[in-house]
Amino acid sequence: MSFVAVPRPSSVSFTGQALDCVPCHKGVSSLSIQADKSRSSLHKRLAVETNVVTRNDAGVVSASKPEEKFPVEVKEENFPQSQQQVPRLLIAGGGIGGLVLALAAKNQGLDVKVFERDLSAIRGEGQYRGPIQIQSNALAALEAVDSAVADEIMETGCITGDRVNGLVDGLTGTWYSKFDTFTPAAENGLPVTRVISRMKLQEILARAVGPELIENNANVVEFKDDGSKVTVKLEDGRYYEGDVLIGADGIRSKVREQLLGFQEPTYSGYTCYTGIADFIPPDIDTVGYRVFLGHRQYFVSSDVGYGKMQWYGFFKEPAGGTDPPGKRKERLLKLFGDWCDGVVDLLLATPEEQILRRDIYDRVPILNWSKGRVTLLGDAAHAMQPNMGQGGCMAIEDGYQLALEIIKAFKESANENKFVDFSRVLQSYESQRRLRVGAIHGMARMAAVMATTYKPYLGVGLGPLSFIKKLRIPHPGRVFGRFFVNIAMPVMLSWVLGGNSAALEGRTPSCRLTDKASDKLPEWLRNDDALERATSAEWYLVPDGEQMPFQGDITASGKKLFRLEQGLSNIIGRRMPANKEGNVFVIDSSQVADKHAEITFVNGAVFLTDFGSGKGTWITNVNGGRYKAPHHVPVRLHAGELLEFGEGKEAAFGIKQRKESMPSVARSKTPPGMALAVT
Repeated sequence: MSFVAVPRPSSVSFTGQALDCVPCHKGVSSLSIQADKSRSSLHKRLAVETNVVTRNDAGVVSASKPEEKFPVEVKEENFPQSQQQVPRLLIAGGGIGGLVLALAAKNQGLDVKVFERDLSAIRGEGQYRGPIQIQSNALAALEAVDSAVADEIMETGCITGDRVNGLVDGLTGTWYSKFDTFTPAAENGLPVTRVISRMKLQEILARAVGPELIENNANVVEFKDDGSKVTVKLEDGRYYEGDVLIGADGIRSKVREQLLGFQEPTYSGYTCYTGIADFIPPDIDTVGYRVFLGHRQYFVSSDVGYGKMQWYGFFKEPAGGTDPPGKRKERLLKLFGDWCDGVVDLLLATPEEQILRRDIYDRVPILNWSKGRVTLLGDAAHAMQPNMGQGGCMAIEDGYQLALEIIKAFKESANENKFVDFSRVLQSYESQRRLRVGAIHGMARMAAVMATTYKPYLGVGLGPLSFIKKLRIPHPGRVFGRFFVNIAMPVMLSWVLGGNSAALEGRTPSCRLTDKASDKLPEWLRNDDALERATSAEWYLVPDGEQMPFQGDITASGKKLFRLEQGLSNIIGRRMPANKEGNVFVIDSSQVADKHAEITFVNGAVFLTDFGSGKGTWITNVNGGRYKAPHHVPVRLHAGELLEFGEGKEAAFGIKQRKESMPSVARSKTPPGMALAVT
C-alpha cells in the first residue's frame, strides 16, 4: 500500500462503498471520502455533566476539578455508522519514528497530534548522535509513506552505499571483511544507503507533517485508557484525548513505563565517544565507512558529506564514567593512539569541543508492547545498540507498518459497518514487527561482542603472556571469524536491507540512476590491491613524529614534507645532483648516500628502489615487520609504513596520503545541524 497525501478531514461519510487506499499512480479523487466542514458535529466527546469536561476542536480536554488525576469519565456518542469519526492518533514523541507515523497517517486523512518535549533538540539525541545512517530498507519505507519527502531526504543525504564498506584491523588498517551494501539494494529495487544530518532529517519530516499537528514543549507524562478512548496528560497539566496512543518517546519512554512497568535500560558494557571533523580521507571516493576492530574497543568512521567525517570510539568500561573538562581528546589518543592512521588522523583533526561522550544502552527484547489502545514504536519498544545502524531504520519501518494496519482496519470497519477494534489493530502491528526487530536487535548485540572481543594476534588480552603478540601469530579466532563473516554477511545484509520489501504494499521496486555505483566496485570488493590503486590522493614523506596537515596549503604550514610526484622520478639523496632530473629530495644526514634511492609510481602503486646505498633503506610495514630493501630491486610501498634511509631514526619518514581536492559529494556548504550541538 502506498500512501497518498489527501486533505485531513475531521470526519467522513461513506457513499455506498468501503474506503480504498489508493496506489501511487491513481488520483486522490478515487477515494470515497468526504470531509465534513464541521469537525465538532461528528468528532467531539460529550460531558457527563455540563461544564465538567469540555473538549475543543484540537482535542484538548479541560476539567473544572483540577485536583483530579484525570477528568471524569466521558461517554462516546453513538453516531450512525455512515458518520463514523476519523480515528485520532496521539503520538508521544516527535523523533524520527513518531514523525514518520504522523506523516503516513496524515497522508491518509487520519487525525493526528504529535507531542514533543523539545523538537529543536530531538529529545537530546541529536547532540550526541550527529548524522544518522538511513539504510535502504528505511528509505524504501519512506518512499512508500511519501515519495516527495523521501526524494528530499535522499537528495540532502550523502550516499555511502555505493562504495566499499566494512571491517578493518584497528592497528594496521588492513581489511578484515568488506561489505557490499549496493548489490542487495539494486537486486531488491531499493534506494542506496545514505547518511543525513539528524536535525535536517527531522526538519524535513516535521515540515511535511505540518506545525499545526505538532505540539512542541509538550511532554506526555501519563495516560488513561478506558476502553473507548485514551486520554493523555501533559507535564504542564493539559489533557488530550484520542482513539490510540503511540509511545514514540525513546528508550526512557514514559508511556512504556506506565504500560509495562518501570525497567532500567540495559547497559551494553561500553561507553562511546563521538565527534565530527572537517576531514577528507584519501580514499573517500572508494570507501564509505569503516569499522576498526580491536580488543575491548573499536572505532567507526563514516563519510557524512560536505567535507566532514563522523566517528564513534567505543571502549569497554563500567557505566557512569566522566572526563575532566577539555580532556576527552587526550584520553582518546591514549586509547587509540597506537592505532592506524585512519583512526589517529581523524582524532587529531577533531576539535575538543566537537567530542561528546555517552554510555550505550539498549532494552531487553520483549514479545509484547501493546495493551488495549496503547502501543510503542521505535526505541520505546525495542531500543537497540547502534552497531547495525538500524535503530532509526526500525523506527521508520514501525511507523509505516502501524499506519498501514490502522488504515486497513478503518477501511474494513467501514465496509462491515462496525467500529474499529483498536486493540486488535495494535496486536496485528506488533505481530508484523516482532520477528524482524527481534532478529536485528540480536544482530546488533552480536556485532558489539564481535567488535570488542576481536584479537588479531595470539597474546592479545592475556595479561602476563601478552608478550606473545610480538610474534605476530594470527589468532585462530580471527581466522575463523573472518571466514564466518565473509559467508554470513552477504546473506544477512540481503535480509536486513531487503527483508521488509514485501511489507511495502504498492511500492514498485525501483533504483535511481543517481545511486549507481562504479563499475569497478565488484573488483574493489574482491581485490585489496585494486582498491588501494584506485585511491586518488597525493603521497607524502612526513618526518617521523611530525603531524600531517589535514587541510590548507602544506607549503604554508612550515613543515618540511616531501611530496611524491606522479609521472616523475623522485630521487632521495644527501646532495643535489649537478644535472637535476625529476623531483629531488635532499636529506642532510650522514646516514643518507649522495644518491640513495628512487620512488616511482606505476598504475596507482608506489615503488622504492635502493641504489646500493652503503647503509641501506629500511621499511617497517603496518604489521610491525622491519626489513631492509634489496639493492636495485623495486619494493612496493604502502601508506602507513615507515621509511628509514640509513640506520637509526635520523632520516625516518612516514608514508602518508592526503586528499588534495574535495569530491563532488563534499563540495556543498555544510547543511544546518551537521555540527554536533553542545549544550
